[in-house]
Amino acid sequence: MKRIMALVLSLLLFSGILTSCSSDEPVVLFFPVESEAGTFDPQIVSDTTASIVVRNCFEGLLRKDENGETINGVAKSWKVSPDGLTYTFYLREDAVWHLTSNAEKQLEGKIPENFDLSVTANDFQFALERAVDPATGAHMSYMLYNIVNAPEILSGNKNKDELGVKAVDKYTLEIKLSQPQSNFPEVLTEPVCMPCNETFFKACSGRYGTLIAFSLSNGPFYLSRFDDTSYRINKAADYIGESEAVPDYVWLYVEEDEEKLMGELEADGYSGAVISEDMYKELDDAEKMTVIETPNVIRGFIMNLSDLALGEENIRKALAAATDIKKIAENTGKAPAQGIVPLSAAAEGVTTHPEAYSEEKAKVYLKSGMEKLETTSIDIVLLCEKRYEDAMRRLLQEWQRILGIYVNFSVKTGTPAEVKKAVETGNYQIAFYDYKAETDSAYGYFGTFTANSPYNITGFNGFGMEELLGKLYCGNEENFRSVYASVESKLSSASVIIPVWTENTYFVCTKDISGILYFSGCDKLYFHKATNK
Repeated sequence: MKRIMALVLSLLLFSGILTSCSSDEPVVLFFPVESEAGTFDPQIVSDTTASIVVRNCFEGLLRKDENGETINGVAKSWKVSPDGLTYTFYLREDAVWHLTSNAEKQLEGKIPENFDLSVTANDFQFALERAVDPATGAHMSYMLYNIVNAPEILSGNKNKDELGVKAVDKYTLEIKLSQPQSNFPEVLTEPVCMPCNETFFKACSGRYGTLIAFSLSNGPFYLSRFDDTSYRINKAADYIGESEAVPDYVWLYVEEDEEKLMGELEADGYSGAVISEDMYKELDDAEKMTVIETPNVIRGFIMNLSDLALGEENIRKALAAATDIKKIAENTGKAPAQGIVPLSAAAEGVTTHPEAYSEEKAKVYLKSGMEKLETTSIDIVLLCEKRYEDAMRRLLQEWQRILGIYVNFSVKTGTPAEVKKAVETGNYQIAFYDYKAETDSAYGYFGTFTANSPYNITGFNGFGMEELLGKLYCGNEENFRSVYASVESKLSSASVIIPVWTENTYFVCTKDISGILYFSGCDKLYFHKATNK
């Protein structure tokens, strides 16, 4: 009903019935999102919904085109020094901030009357300094690890103003790296690198990005309204650049009920959606839709390291060694996973397999773990969706047979939404759950295991992951494969995840929709080129 009313009002507003300005119908898109948004502050945005808004409402130095290639954003040109250590960006002088009337009214007296709306080099310097400031808690700060002095600032040993980023003049920005990083231009398209106006930020007094009145954007859209169930981004009429929006606005609706989502999608109530493999199999009109399939999910046993028993590595290893992955997968008609990294993010030929199935090793690990915990028995509850209950009970019988009376196992079931909530809030010990690669690169997937990542549902504390990731793209292919193998080995040996099989995620668009850019991640949706018939 809300979507119908929104469309009716939109048609009235833009068709001229109310304004008599135009006879053209507006381009309006409707898209479901899985949860409510948190902050819209790009440096600390930590959920899929808010990230979609940020990616569409902000423009970085660089951005991606429809082929996934890195192109100019606010920067009109840029160059790299011969040694690959210094990037110089020359900004467009016509790029401006969109200041809403709501923000202008709310911050009256806190921002100057002659507030400069130009997007400047200082806006990027201030943003990047915020991103590496430990007080900010930016979960993607690991992506900036190779900027000069970033590691020392992140560890609290240097001040943020010592970062190797300098506004040479109003429209020239210089970034110095400690070592060449081949994917650094792509990093600059991420939310953590979006600009932040220092004057506006300080005027918000700690509320930046929390409400429309405390939001400032420079992209093809701006956030015009939101509540607990919907978000609307409007075309920014004052945007000047290569990514001018086609849609007049886009509605994002929180839709947690999979059945309702599917019904709306099949009835063309939604323009498109990112859906699971199980949902896609139930889709009646898939052949009439635009579909992008991505093997970016590992379905397996996720360990909660904050739990006393599972925080002990040998207990996790015991469970991993007692798990016949091949048998579980084949009993459910799936192909066994080849490692802990989903295929979409995996490096070909560099796979470290998890703990091999071995009943004898499982018993040895268990004995060692219980000695370290100084206990003689452990209670473990396995959380899963109702549909997997039978398979999980069979598994627990095997675990019980192998590990004996020292471990008391039980199963707890729930709906997909209930299991998701329990995992995201850390209210579980072991969950049979899906672990997603939110991006199409190993860099982004491994980044979910860093200390500040909101996607770090296991509680894995990093163990130097930031430093390793800082080296991942610094060198030739041999270096990449070596560092990749080291990171994957670290995660595999810790038995943080016991992978069972790989699943796909599907991006689908209804037959009338074209031009939505999707880059193999639930939040990597760009609507500026989208249209409908």
